[in-house]
Amino acid sequence: MTPAQSGRKLATCSISTSHCDPEMIDAIYFDGCSTRRQPVTLVIHKRVVSVRGGGIHRSIRLSRLDISERLQHAPRILRFPEGDFLEISDPALDHMLAANRYRDPWVVRWQQNWPLSLLALIALLAVLAAGYRWGLPWAADKVAQHLPTSLEKSIGDGELTLIDRKYMTPSKLDTVDRERLQRLFAQLKQPRGEKTAYRVVFRHSEVGPNAFALPNGVIVMTDQLVLLAHDDQAVLGVLAHELGHVQRRHTLRGLLQTLGVGVVLNLFIGDVSSVLAAVPTFMLDQKYSRDFEREADQYAIDMLHANRVPLAPLAGLFEKMRDASEQQ
Repeated sequence: MTPAQSGRKLATCSISTSHCDPEMIDAIYFDGCSTRRQPVTLVIHKRVVSVRGGGIHRSIRLSRLDISERLQHAPRILRFPEGDFLEISDPALDHMLAANRYRDPWVVRWQQNWPLSLLALIALLAVLAAGYRWGLPWAADKVAQHLPTSLEKSIGDGELTLIDRKYMTPSKLDTVDRERLQRLFAQLKQPRGEKTAYRVVFRHSEVGPNAFALPNGVIVMTDQLVLLAHDDQAVLGVLAHELGHVQRRHTLRGLLQTLGVGVVLNLFIGDVSSVLAAVPTFMLDQKYSRDFEREADQYAIDMLHANRVPLAPLAGLFEKMRDASEQQ
């Protein structure tokens, strides 16, 4: 195929004058205001881009153009500062740019370098994992410390109303039993002389034996858990565990972490609505981190020891709950 057949004029040199005519390639010019296509020719010489054809005569420094990255089958775009641009399909453009010492931005060079791209991906995953494991809990703790208690109360009240409407019904336990358990727990001293505010409520639910704490200090215990325990001391142990979550603000911190994950997902996939929709379920079926659970366990142990309540009934109840969970 000749240069004329390929639509390209190759660089020609004169031996007597040591002068080379620069290579010329075809391009399509768009004015940026309409879809009108104008065939033109493009020359790059001494880092100056010259465009000729159809009444168009433009010359501009190569450094002032915004040049799209090279893709396998897509044309490259050379965009002028005013918004008009050239569309070029000729692969000879790469050679012309290289001959004029043009280099793709470092991000593009990284993308085209598989070892570096793989290294960057591994580094990104490591940063995300570290952020999820340590950064997010740390940030949630700091934010929770500065949130007013009025906000915690508002969140907890709203979630309790929603849970009562969608997931739970009033307790079917005898009033005498409910009041006895509330009274017994109120008589227990909190560890280290703490005075964490709380309120114990009972609900009937098809979710089975369960207990959880809300940000406003409300501890919800299901009838099924009380019946499964069949022991006041075991129930007191569970309530002490949940009070540990209240005292350490685990529910609020866990909620902040869930929303933090949603923000990260929004950055990558642009949709956080599914995370926000899962907040009521998070309240009902909380899965605290191991650190949170260890802190709540230690709080319960300290509280039971301070009040001379044996731990064996609580341990037995946990065994029953584990067996009940495996049977579901």
